[in-house]
Amino acid sequence: MRSLSRLGISCSSAIHPCYLHSFYRYDYSNSIMAFFKAVLNSPVGPKTTHFWGPVSNLGFFLAGVADMKKPPEMLSGNMTGVLCVYSALFMRFAWMVRPRNHMLLASHALNESVQLYQLSRWAKGKGYLQLKEDTAPSST
Repeated sequence: MRSLSRLGISCSSAIHPCYLHSFYRYDYSNSIMAFFKAVLNSPVGPKTTHFWGPVSNLGFFLAGVADMKKPPEMLSGNMTGVLCVYSALFMRFAWMVRPRNHMLLASHALNESVQLYQLSRWAKGKGYLQLKEDTAPSST
């Protein structure tokens, strides 16, 4: 009871001290360490390219987000188109590879969405997405 009184818990507390004693005696460090060990040694853990590939691919996504502040005239249509095709191809690869790499799929999906938005900005800036008016000569 002396250790419980240091914590400010008296015998008249709503929680019985026996339950607190069994709670404090349980060692959670083994389960936490087992979890981190399982993550570290998993087939898609940080020791493999299944982890570092998607992490590095997030750089394309972050660059695309940073380019959203630029005017459309500064965007490269060729590079943006190539990044769209690249992300689309590697989304399929991430889905087909075994073990299936969901992190890589997610990073390429993020990049694909940003690059498609950038491509639409570039196309609007160049005038490719505007309706062309019929400029036939009038007979007056």
